[in-house]
Amino acid sequence: MRDKTMKNNPKILLYILMLSTLGINTPLSIIGIISEISQYFHTSIAMSGLYVSSFTFTIAVTGLFIPIFFSKFNRKTTFVSILSIFAVANLVIIFTDNIYIASFFRILSAVFYPAFISVALTFCEEIAPEGEGQDYITKILLGISVGSIIGLPITTWFGTVFGYQVAMGWIFLFNLITLILIAVFFPNIPGQSKGYEMPLSCIKSKEFILATVGIIMMPIGASIVYNYMPYFLQSVSHIYTHELSIFLFVYGLISIFGTWLGGKLIVIKDKATLIIFQLVCASVFLGLLVFADYLIPVLILFLIFGILDGMGYNLIQYIETSVLPNTPELANGVFLSVLNGGIAIGIAIGGFLVDGLGVMSIFIFGTIFLLFAFVLLVYVILVLKVELKYSI
Repeated sequence: MRDKTMKNNPKILLYILMLSTLGINTPLSIIGIISEISQYFHTSIAMSGLYVSSFTFTIAVTGLFIPIFFSKFNRKTTFVSILSIFAVANLVIIFTDNIYIASFFRILSAVFYPAFISVALTFCEEIAPEGEGQDYITKILLGISVGSIIGLPITTWFGTVFGYQVAMGWIFLFNLITLILIAVFFPNIPGQSKGYEMPLSCIKSKEFILATVGIIMMPIGASIVYNYMPYFLQSVSHIYTHELSIFLFVYGLISIFGTWLGGKLIVIKDKATLIIFQLVCASVFLGLLVFADYLIPVLILFLIFGILDGMGYNLIQYIETSVLPNTPELANGVFLSVLNGGIAIGIAIGGFLVDGLGVMSIFIFGTIFLLFAFVLLVYVILVLKVELKYSI
């Protein structure tokens, strides 16, 4: 595989694929135009919210099995087929005024999202020059991160200025461009000669179960805080409108740096990074609880959290590929399920906390989930001594 694909410039393939992962992540960015969606479909905000969140919930479910199914197919065929489904689905979504039809096609595209990301992560590690595998993986994860962070303000601007259809139009065009790039520049690269079977012995192992339970605590704890950060900044720190938008954009840029940093730290000190991360993030949450009334410390602590939030992508993906080393597509699919499922659970828990106990409770419960993650990962790494990819 490596010798064959090296005839093509792996850097070019990597950056095209990075752009493609950025593109298929842009459907997540419509969270910023829920009111425009409600107006366009003549439906309630609650219904529009379900329409938006259906993408994430679908990914959380299909990430467990769809990537394995696609592992046996030609890599180029897989990428082109999935991007074509996205293009058709987005085209239908632009022109239909029926929210149920739009929801069907949004969910349809989300079904295939985990396969694209999973195969992209596996493929990048396969074509990477010796010793650069984690750098290539990190760039794909950056594509996911940037797609959400940069896509949100762009989609929101198009939606608020020109309307829902124009916002969906730019998403369609982005996907179409990446589809053409892959169709033109990618070589035909075979998948696995025999598709993976579900490795029941691996997924029933104590190491896999405890590691997965431990790492899902990370996006749950982070999501409890992250998704209610704007509400906290408005209600407690009294930061509104333009200042809030600027800060959130800076936070997003910082988190992109965090994704890059996480990839570097894993290669240098993977065990220490996985364990210390939980304690540092928990300390930041406790700091926000203590200094909530002081604006400058709050902003600094949130920016530190932005770095940690970005690092989480790498840490979750790394631990899953370590406990499932022989089934990379499945490992990357589980990574997507854990990430998106944890975010969805965190949003739900955070909503109940804010309504029932007040916004300050998000820091307490975010800390609790991270401490659970710390205990479980210490047990898995130091007691069960799970073999990590870069540990000697």
